[in-house]
Amino acid sequence: MRYSMREIWNSIPADKKKQDSLWTRWVLRPLSIPVSALALRFSLSANAVSYISALFSIGGGVLLSLPGFVFPLWGALLLNIFSVLDCVDGNIARVTKTAGPWGGWADAVMGFVAYTAVFFGTGVYLYQRTPWWPFLLVAGLSSSANLLTRAAYQIYKNIEGGKAHDSVSFERKLAENAGITGFMMPALILCHIFGGMAVILWFNLAFYGCGCLVTLVKLALRGKKRNVIPGNS
Repeated sequence: MRYSMREIWNSIPADKKKQDSLWTRWVLRPLSIPVSALALRFSLSANAVSYISALFSIGGGVLLSLPGFVFPLWGALLLNIFSVLDCVDGNIARVTKTAGPWGGWADAVMGFVAYTAVFFGTGVYLYQRTPWWPFLLVAGLSSSANLLTRAAYQIYKNIEGGKAHDSVSFERKLAENAGITGFMMPALILCHIFGGMAVILWFNLAFYGCGCLVTLVKLALRGKKRNVIPGNS
């Protein structure tokens, strides 16, 4: 069955559009509509697009870490294509009414893969050009902080259900704008062309390191207040 671009756009709920980062709202979401229509013509499912997007993020991270100018540029471009596909899988799931827990799992895991690819890609990118090994350590710490924050929030969401979104809404909005569906992706291209990739790496360490600490403390205090300690049995 074919779906028009209008049907795809109208299938996106208003609250989802409201949660989008500014980059997603202005750039990624409009680009994802025709790509979604094309994917549907080839009968691609939402999960298939999620898995394909992982190939773009992994390939982008690998190319970003290579020496020279051309390969990292292609890596940054592939990572930006991933961010478009990250919207496409959700579009397809909604318009075809095939959204479900496994789709959410695939989308989330592919996002974890993309973050890891970006962090390690930028770390190796800078190490290739300095070489200063602490860049690799910073990349690893940034990636670990990001994954720990997401894991902690996911466990909390399993406990709280729908209330979890409201309790950390500011942090979610900030992370959306700074992350892989936000301004991080175009910044990769600009920083590679004009210089300044180290700014991205140090920003990620500060942002996700502090964000991890703030989120863990906030969730722990909320759990204490409700007399619920996640994982305590």
